[in-house]
Amino acid sequence: MRADDLVTKREVLTAFSAAGSARVMFALVTAATAGRIVAGGWSLVDTVVIAVSVGLVGIVEWCIHLFLLHAPVGSLRMRVLKTGVGHRQHHLDPSELSYVLLGPIDTAVFGVMIAGGTAAWTMPLALVVGGEGLMAAWLTGLLFAYLSLAHYEWTHLLVHTRYRPRTRFYRRLARNHRLHHYRNERYWLGVTSNVGDRVFGSYPRSRSDVPLSATARNLA
Repeated sequence: MRADDLVTKREVLTAFSAAGSARVMFALVTAATAGRIVAGGWSLVDTVVIAVSVGLVGIVEWCIHLFLLHAPVGSLRMRVLKTGVGHRQHHLDPSELSYVLLGPIDTAVFGVMIAGGTAAWTMPLALVVGGEGLMAAWLTGLLFAYLSLAHYEWTHLLVHTRYRPRTRFYRRLARNHRLHHYRNERYWLGVTSNVGDRVFGSYPRSRSDVPLSATARNLA
């Protein structure tokens, strides 16, 4: 099955639910939710963590897409971490389902990395804002991060299918991502948010302002 074989929203949801990455993400979200419930209480720290997380989503997504997924062939990121190998295949054949979604092992590894990265900023923030509730703050940020990852995967699949979203929000995301693939890979790097593109200047006012790239399919 290919992504462009999916026409209805039900077909997209069925394909997404059957994917190994979705099962891993469900486990991650469930674990983070259970942990946050056990931690108990809601404080100002949690509110601040959520607010910062919302602001960071587009920035983090943009940075990962550009610096890891679009890493140059000869770079350390590609030679050692191999962060862009699958993504290069994805650009060559955007509808190949195995490259649209993360693999289950990749999702699990990414989940561990997210846990560490989230702890690195939420715990110091909790100390600054409230001086306590470090674990609760981390779990709040972790749950938001895992939900964001699930939303990213869902959106990425959705925009590569033949289903046409009905809401303006998802229609815009679909349009931007198609432009990234078929017009110029250096622009429209956001998948679920255009905040990073707006901040870093890769969100043009019009598609006509951006030249057609010869390397959008075969990444340079």
